[in-house]
Amino acid sequence: MIRRCTDQDFGLIWKIINDGAQAYKGIIPADRWADPYMSRDELGQQIDEGVVFWGYENDETLIAVMGIQKVRDVTLIRHAYVRSSGQGKGIGTKLLSHLRGLTEDPRADRHMGGCALGNSLLRETRLPNG
Repeated sequence: MIRRCTDQDFGLIWKIINDGAQAYKGIIPADRWADPYMSRDELGQQIDEGVVFWGYENDETLIAVMGIQKVRDVTLIRHAYVRSSGQGKGIGTKLLSHLRGLTEDPRADRHMGGCALGNSLLRETRLPNG
């Protein structure tokens, strides 16, 4: 099932991004690699800048996320990650196809406008060292 992510998914989104990014370790230049690959603060900043995350669930478990962001007259697909255990199974393709469908839908602004995840969530979930 593909669904729009909610405030409650913030921690899972962060975990999926960092788990999925491991597939690119050694491919991404060392000066661009960090561990974790994306910090909670950076994820919160992306959300504040208008990235709306959608997720792919299997057995009620979120296993992939992709963001969509409207910038002027274009829509960007941002942060496409699948948990390492789900990679190579076509999940990313399904999620990308869904998001592409949203961008072609004349009612797409209804789906993308206003981010479901907010900065108040980031403040609530911030870890002492993260």
